[in-house]
Amino acid sequence: MNTALIVAAGSGTRAQLNQSKILYPINQKPLFLYSVETFLALGFKIVLVVAKNDFNDVQRYQNEDMKLVIGGKTRSESVMLGLKEVETPYVYIHDAARPLISKNAILEIEKVLQYHDAVLLAEYLTNAIKHFDNNVLTSVNREQYILAQTPQAFLTEKIRFAYLRSHQSYDDDISLYQAFYPEEKIRVVFNLEPNIKVTYPRDLDYVKRHLEKENLMRIGHSFDIHQLVIDRPLILGGIHIPFNKGLLGHSDADVLLHAIAESMLGALSLGDLGSIYPDTDPAYKDISSMKILKTVHDMIRQKGYEIGNIDSMIYAELPKMSPYIKEMRQNISNILNVSDQLISIKATTYEKLDAIGQQKAIAAEAVVILKKVS
Repeated sequence: MNTALIVAAGSGTRAQLNQSKILYPINQKPLFLYSVETFLALGFKIVLVVAKNDFNDVQRYQNEDMKLVIGGKTRSESVMLGLKEVETPYVYIHDAARPLISKNAILEIEKVLQYHDAVLLAEYLTNAIKHFDNNVLTSVNREQYILAQTPQAFLTEKIRFAYLRSHQSYDDDISLYQAFYPEEKIRVVFNLEPNIKVTYPRDLDYVKRHLEKENLMRIGHSFDIHQLVIDRPLILGGIHIPFNKGLLGHSDADVLLHAIAESMLGALSLGDLGSIYPDTDPAYKDISSMKILKTVHDMIRQKGYEIGNIDSMIYAELPKMSPYIKEMRQNISNILNVSDQLISIKATTYEKLDAIGQQKAIAAEAVVILKKVS
């Protein structure tokens, strides 16, 4: 197992935010958590170095694989404090301000770290490079230069030795390592994926666009079943359907609308209908599921999403659903303010099998795609 030492103790003043840069939320997630989760997904231990003022806010995201350390006045001090807590043979030192670091880049470093004690992640230069001094402009061969990134990975005992004995600052961790081990050759891994460091407002805008693209579409699924009983109206898709039985439930028990609403909640990890409309609350006794669906739709709109399309299925032996499907689609399209062409409702029997086939229950299933509102 390896450790990712993630430095998140800087002030971030150049980003011109009214809060700590590493706590800036993107898709309801603080900036620092993106790189933390990437390393955790690969089985890393985490040593997260944070500013004292941010400690309490960060602590609520802590788990058993994450150790929090209060940083120092400079990045070098923060790294040194973090290194004291690293217990694994190898350590990857990374800046929390690089939230786009990919699993592929980390795995490429891991491959070459088996044969080298220090690895630099870098990117090729694509722009022309010029040297400008005393109003004299000269061209520079860009093929001789690369741009350093993080993480930079090391044999823990060697980089810790260097930090504990260093009395000056360096551009990055590799520079310090080279000062103490000048005879060693540093292995370079080139990263072809985005890994920008958030420093200025324009960098933050780029990262937001990139991360929000990954979150443009969400999918949800739900299945619901209700028992058929006498002395209850049968309501499906907001329509009162003539039948000798109805669905049992605390609300009007519209199993179709319940499945659609819950699939919308699931797409955005907003819980389930039971937590929002508990059947122990008399305020929701016989509540119309049309109101429930509208409330859930308002919730997803508040999260910045809209309906992409809905595909649903009703499972019922009787009554036959085909005469009512067009009206159901229109009801749902009115509530969700979308074309009925985006709403599919199908119906099938259970071939006289199980409770549905024996006319003891009706069920519904729904899949929904939500789109990020541009």
